[in-house]
Amino acid sequence: MTVYVDFYIDTKTNEIHQFGCNHIPIEDNIYLGIYRNLEVALIHAKSKGFINTSICNSCNI
Repeated sequence: MTVYVDFYIDTKTNEIHQFGCNHIPIEDNIYLGIYRNLEVALIHAKSKGFINTSICNSCNI
């Protein structure tokens, strides 16, 4: 069974966070979409123009 998760991007740090991460800022975030994992979210973020995007270390477990 494939699980899809909501992802957000922090507009100050350009880090991608998955829903439930303690490091998602209350402000300065953009909803990125629903993806099956962080790697797919990263690819989609870069295709949407967030070139210097990285993955949150806490989410990347």
